[in-house]
Amino acid sequence: MSRVVVFFLQALLAVAVLGGLFAQVAVIPATAANEVDLFPPYEAVRVPFVASAIIFVACLQVLAVALGGMLHRAAEGTVFESGSLTWTSVAIGAIAAGAAVLAWLFVYVTFAEIPSPADGMEVLGLWMGSAVGTIAAIGVALLVVVGRQWLGRAIAQRAELEQVV
Repeated sequence: MSRVVVFFLQALLAVAVLGGLFAQVAVIPATAANEVDLFPPYEAVRVPFVASAIIFVACLQVLAVALGGMLHRAAEGTVFESGSLTWTSVAIGAIAAGAAVLAWLFVYVTFAEIPSPADGMEVLGLWMGSAVGTIAAIGVALLVVVGRQWLGRAIAQRAELEQVV
């Protein structure tokens, strides 16, 4: 993989991590405050939603760091060494944590009394979005688990081949 391509992708991941930090510090709290100003009954659910959003963004940031680590290993030509398993484990953990946040949000929306300014479609959309997001995140985590198993087998076969040669 070209060094320029790796550098560009790592720069994009760094921008994503910094953008996530900006969202956690400024955008998410400010948006929640604006929504409460527009519809004061939202104050009752502001803290759980803001906390969920901030934690979810943190999971995405950890995933971006893990992808950056794998990109670095790809550039160095060390993908098929045991350190790559650590980065894939970090990625799996970040995806699983994000799925757990979405699952918690789904359960919260299911059982909490969330006020709605109109006909309740916002709550229905949040409920369905958190359900679909949870299922999608679990599916992605399982795909990465399978990829990690393949990577582990490839590393073992490479080590065996090096012993033979």
